[in-house]
Amino acid sequence: MTKEHWMRDLPPDLRDLSIINLAIPGSHNSMTYGINSNSQLAPDAEKAIRRWHRFFPCFVRRWSKNQSSSILEQLHLGVRYFDLRIAHNDGQFYYCHGLYAMEVFEPLRELRQFLETHPDEIVVLDLQHFYAMDVTLHQRLIAELIQFFDQLLYTTTDGSLLDCSLTRCVQLQRQVVLIYRRCPVGLPAEFWPSYAWPTPWPNTASVKKLLSFLQDSLLSRQPQQGYVSQCLITPSGRYIALRVFFTLKRTAKRVDKKVKSWILEQVPGPFANGQPPHANVFLADFVNLKDGQFCDWVVQLNTKLETDQNDMEPKQPL
Repeated sequence: MTKEHWMRDLPPDLRDLSIINLAIPGSHNSMTYGINSNSQLAPDAEKAIRRWHRFFPCFVRRWSKNQSSSILEQLHLGVRYFDLRIAHNDGQFYYCHGLYAMEVFEPLRELRQFLETHPDEIVVLDLQHFYAMDVTLHQRLIAELIQFFDQLLYTTTDGSLLDCSLTRCVQLQRQVVLIYRRCPVGLPAEFWPSYAWPTPWPNTASVKKLLSFLQDSLLSRQPQQGYVSQCLITPSGRYIALRVFFTLKRTAKRVDKKVKSWILEQVPGPFANGQPPHANVFLADFVNLKDGQFCDWVVQLNTKLETDQNDMEPKQPL
């Protein structure tokens, strides 16, 4: 199984499962690799960030970038879930995280080209947060996204998320599930609402607290929902101030090392009400560390489902 085609290469039984019952690698603040020395402060920048940027812009960039691989590189590593933050500025929509990254549709064009040459792969685009946007701008962005992806979108009229298997998506020629959170206008059928795919935020700078949060919050998952386990810490102002010469990438290396055992313990797959919930999407910073080891850990979890399927098959008499 190559990471570039890992969905295509799953066994038929797993391709018949819903994507909410597979283990899927995701990238946190997926488009922040576009932040560079020309990036200006974005509307989501906190007061401390604004102060630091005035005197130490390089320092702010180091802590604003959560990814250093392009969307195409992330796709080739196996990432299939993308966490997006969008702001409006001067007539355009941009990705952001404290600083502006690139214009919204620039990497999406690369994504669409990838999907055209990889018809058996599906991606989840999670529009998490919006800044400096009123109702009119939301309506404009929604219209542009629908026009851009068109028939590639798996819509709420195509069936529930439980119906959204790789096999069925290939039959329907659907390749994009788009979640549009906190929408101030009526959500069209092309998009999925927040409650369809919960993504609880750990909001801690402590890895120990993160691990407790990951374990405890997973218990709230419902069988009909997708679910995101955010395997990352949120550096506080104090955390960053005590690590002036650190970078977010260095922090991500430490977090990966600590959460690896928890990830490898998880099991994807369907579950019923009253049963222990299973994991689905795993989110991380700098997914390219050590040749994408995080993505490898997550994709390999699906082999546990292969084992389960084999165990259930009737044994042939000798």
